[in-house]
Amino acid sequence: MSYYSEKDPLLGRKRSLPHESEISTITCPSFTSLLTKPFQCLPQLTKQLKETYMTDDEDIDYSDDDDELPDLPYVVKPITLSVSALSQADKLTELRKLMKHHNIGVYIIPSEDEHQSEYTALTDKGREFISGFTGSAGIAVVTLDDGEKLTGEAALSTDGRYFLQAEKQLDPKHWKLLKQGLPSNPTWNKFAIEKAIHNDFSNVISCDPKLINLTIGEYFNRVRLLNYRSKFEFKPLYEVNLIDQVWGSEKPPRSLDPIYHLPLKFSGKHTNDKIADIRELLKSPKYNSTHLIVTALDEIAWLFNLRSDTDIPFNPTFFSNAIITLDSVILYVNKVKIDNGTPELHAYLDSITGLEIKQYESFYADLSELKVTVDNSELAIVLPTKEATTFALFDSLPISVAKRSVIHESIVSNMKIFKNSTELFNAKIAQYKDSLAFILFSSWLNHQLVKKRKVISEYDAACKIYSIREKLPNFKGLSYETISSTGPNAAIIHYAPTKDDNAIIDPKKIYLIDSGAHYLEGTTDITRTYKFGYDGLNDRYKKFYTLVLKGHLAVAMAKFPPNSKNTGAILDGYARQPLWNEGLDFNHGTGHGVGSFGNVHEGPLSISTTTGGPSQIDVYKPGGILTDEPGYYVDGEVGFRIESELEIVECGEAVGKTRSGDNFLGFGYLTKVPFCRKLIDTSILSPVEINWINEYHKSVKEDFGEKLLEMGDKRAYNWLTKEVEPLSI
Repeated sequence: MSYYSEKDPLLGRKRSLPHESEISTITCPSFTSLLTKPFQCLPQLTKQLKETYMTDDEDIDYSDDDDELPDLPYVVKPITLSVSALSQADKLTELRKLMKHHNIGVYIIPSEDEHQSEYTALTDKGREFISGFTGSAGIAVVTLDDGEKLTGEAALSTDGRYFLQAEKQLDPKHWKLLKQGLPSNPTWNKFAIEKAIHNDFSNVISCDPKLINLTIGEYFNRVRLLNYRSKFEFKPLYEVNLIDQVWGSEKPPRSLDPIYHLPLKFSGKHTNDKIADIRELLKSPKYNSTHLIVTALDEIAWLFNLRSDTDIPFNPTFFSNAIITLDSVILYVNKVKIDNGTPELHAYLDSITGLEIKQYESFYADLSELKVTVDNSELAIVLPTKEATTFALFDSLPISVAKRSVIHESIVSNMKIFKNSTELFNAKIAQYKDSLAFILFSSWLNHQLVKKRKVISEYDAACKIYSIREKLPNFKGLSYETISSTGPNAAIIHYAPTKDDNAIIDPKKIYLIDSGAHYLEGTTDITRTYKFGYDGLNDRYKKFYTLVLKGHLAVAMAKFPPNSKNTGAILDGYARQPLWNEGLDFNHGTGHGVGSFGNVHEGPLSISTTTGGPSQIDVYKPGGILTDEPGYYVDGEVGFRIESELEIVECGEAVGKTRSGDNFLGFGYLTKVPFCRKLIDTSILSPVEINWINEYHKSVKEDFGEKLLEMGDKRAYNWLTKEVEPLSI
């Protein structure tokens, strides 16, 4: 059906409807039909209203609009370090004193902890401590060129998501920024090597070997001989971490809060069954191994059906390691976190066959005993990928046949990216909840800015969506810092307002919110870009937004053959093509896997940048869940991004067959939040794309319209009804 209204500035020339066969057969899931009263225990989010027909928003008054908003949890319990008693200059001087003592010319400080985690606990934020840069990705390189004057250089290398943030946070008197990916900037490793080769004090490059991965360590050892003829030395420092020594008593401790069990109604599979699957793999011809070493915290949390809320910000994981053999299971963890747990936790741990719990600190000592002997001649080990194995982990294995024949593959990660039926069902419930939160939030913000003309800060908005989520059943916290950004702040890809550093949302400018949550059912990651009201709306912004939307839909509607390692890189090109055609691009990945009440960034599934090349394994199989998030940014002015979660599904027979006779794969669209209607330029979209948007918006209205009226939220109902009004073709 074609819709047209002379009053609607969005509707352009009429077009013929596409044939039904042109429309994606992988339709948006209907939560209304999928779930039976999923909110039976939903708290009353607004006051009850008697009427259920639309009225003007001006006539709707909500008493809870004036309620005091809660602070964000990472403001109450900060995720960045408090101000140090040491100045930037003092920190570098103290570090260089230690470098002099250990005869080090170049010292490397990574962002990761000894589990190679993306998000780290305060106690592991050594790179942030020494540099002042709070972004989650980056590596610092500090040099000592003069042992008497204790002088040298300090550089911080990070990627395009953080260029603007790093420029704001780094002290230019002491630090220089190395922008990864720009030809004019050296890579951090080449910077380190050059500084070591031409160093008047020492040509030794060093680091804490527990914090760098094996790939980096092997790189330095290899190029030292092959490319640089031993003009520098690579000597990791095992006995001490120099940043920790500078940090001293200011270094925060690790959390001792107890671990808890994630019941089978959420996890879908007992640990015994997961371990049985692992053992079958270990015995298979591909591996023919006896031991699996597991160090990634999200892998251990998933494998043991355990979670913790306070060890790592935004990640429901806990500090631990594990060794799985053909007949034993060892979990290395601080036993205090077990001892203080609930009876349910202890009952579940008791149900894991052959489980032995050892202290966290004994892990490396046990690794040193894994060697081939006369009595243990069949020993063979599977370690994580070289990018996930630390240099210290590999080096702790004794030199033997077992070490020389190690297989590197993150078996648990490769298993858990494909959700079981329980996890998939729960993921849809989590998306339903968070989509509802976004709809309630967006209608509230539109009303505050446009109708009431209230002053709302970026931080206020972030607090508001958090306050809505707090009322939803099984909410377990945010999955990352809320990106609530107006105008030029939206161009800072990972910008996050704080209570003391934020801007007032300007309704004349673009507003971008990127926010995710954890529920017991699953983890979410959603981004929407809005223009509230028509003041300031222009064709240029509509073009940028629609090009991003066009790339977003190209991925969402894509069909692709199974059994390919190139799918992620190809889909990345789909997302960028509309922008490329206009000479535009964006400086971040297009999509990433999402955990099942786990890490919001779950590898190895991703829509990789085209420079990333193919995956090491085929990760595009039914059951995977990942994001679709192209964007476009104008530094200092504006940013656009649209992000939803997709489920990889097998297409039906109607789509046809691949050349090899397989069914094609495609995506089920999980997120149910409208696109910004007033930013859509229909002249840029094809009839197929417009029809997809209309069908999608129709499904959103079907899933949430009645629910909003049941909740008594006519304001949200009105907002949703206007946002999903069909576009003309």
